[in-house]
Amino acid sequence: MQEPVNITVECFGALAASMGGDSVALAVDAPHTAAALLDAAARTYPAAADLLARTACARGDRLLAAGDTLAAGDVIALIPPVSGGQTDRSSERYLTDAELDLAALMADTEDQTCGALVVFGGTVRLTNDGREVESMDYSAYGPLAARTLADIEAETKTEFGVQACRIQHRTGRLGLGDVSVYIVVRAVHRAAAFEAARYALEELKARVAVWKNEYYADGSSAYLEGTEVPRPERPGATTRATTRADTTPHDNGHNA
Repeated sequence: MQEPVNITVECFGALAASMGGDSVALAVDAPHTAAALLDAAARTYPAAADLLARTACARGDRLLAAGDTLAAGDVIALIPPVSGGQTDRSSERYLTDAELDLAALMADTEDQTCGALVVFGGTVRLTNDGREVESMDYSAYGPLAARTLADIEAETKTEFGVQACRIQHRTGRLGLGDVSVYIVVRAVHRAAAFEAARYALEELKARVAVWKNEYYADGSSAYLEGTEVPRPERPGATTRATTRADTTPHDNGHNA
């Protein structure tokens, strides 16, 4: 009979509150898979069971399938639905806790062959769902969020034939009017540039491991409901780059 393995779990978004901290230790029974880890977490933290049922697992910058095997000593990130904090320095091209630098993004995408430039900026707004907002706190799982943003940039360039796409997201506590994200797209013609920028934004909101904790004027706060991260065992949920029809606006991640 196989012995349990000890796993360190990093908790993000609302899971950090419901599981009692940013990092917890769990003993995972055989078969020592990602699914078994989530089962163990739900048994240990029943208040988090509903959220854990919609949570993905990641090791480094890779999402794990339910049947992927874990090893003793692994550090596994639990990725609840994203609503897109602090980040590690290796992710700074895409995530930063400093004020976003639009001029740097413009310089990074400079291309004299392009006749169209589209810049989108998302800002913290005063009200959400009828409640007065005081500030937002953005947190991110840096390795996975940075890799996903890089993927979205590459997908956007390929799908729409644009010359450049750059995305950068801010983390940490932001006040009203602060810019939380910039998307910069350059293309030969305007139609492709507009479509590409819209696509990049919607993909960011649906896929990137960023969470938004909203602070209200009455002193309360709440994590916003987000979109469940597509898991490797559900490939149909990760083929969004093949369709341009998914352009319905939804506010699950940015005040835009």
